[in-house]
This record gives sequence, C-alpha cells and structure tokens, in this order.
Amino acid sequence: MSVNVLAVAGSVCMTLALLLAWCLAGVRTSSFVKRCFPNTQYLLKSHLDFLMMTGLLFIFFLMFRELGLTPPALVLAAMSAGSIGNPAGLLALAITPHMSQRPVSKFGLLMLVSFTLTTIGYGGGAWYVAAAVLRGAID
Repeated sequence: MSVNVLAVAGSVCMTLALLLAWCLAGVRTSSFVKRCFPNTQYLLKSHLDFLMMTGLLFIFFLMFRELGLTPPALVLAAMSAGSIGNPAGLLALAITPHMSQRPVSKFGLLMLVSFTLTTIGYGGGAWYVAAAVLRGAID
C-alpha cells in the first residue's frame, strides 16, 4: 500500500470538514438543517475533528514521502480508517444525540474499533519514523 492513501484520506476528511462547515452555518439559519443536526455541539466537534485529522494525515503523508519511508500497510490503513471513523462517530451523535454510547452498544463497539485503529495508525506511524531515525536511516 502506498503512502498516497494518506493524501486521499486527508482529502476526504477536508471535503467532509468543509461540508460540515456549511452545515454549521445552516443550523443557525435554517430550521430544516437544525432538525437534521439536533446536537450542534457534536456537529462542531465532528467538524473540528475532521480538520485535525486532515492536518495529521497530510503531515504524515508529507513526512513519509520526504523521508522515503513506506510504513506497513496496516499502519496506513489504520491511520486512514481511524481518521474518518472518529469524527464520523461525532457526526452520528450530532444527528442522533440520544444514541447509546455505552461500550457494549453497537455504536460503542464501532467507536472502540475506530479509536483502536487510530491508535495503531498514528502510534505505529510515529514509531516507524522514530525507529528509522534511531537506526540512522534518516540524516
């Protein structure tokens, strides 16, 4: 798997962040949009999380490219999936705020998987870079 997948995932996150920015403007001016997103705090959190994930994905993409590193496919896939899954969970709560968030609920289990993927992806990516530096593979 190529590190290019991170640029694609970053582009998806940025597109979703922009869409949610319009939704945030809409909840202030449209009763229809407000009905679609009854919990505007989670909508804002989702928007900000998509923006943060965009930045992280592009930073790791550029870092891997610049350093000539190709991390394992698991790291790249986990980073990409977790970066979309975490803010998507917040978006789900903006739409359905009374959804059960207990760890044993379907939503809770999906979020556990997403958090785990994010941890594997970003933790693995960071340690992949650190290991390359410690081996002397990077000047």
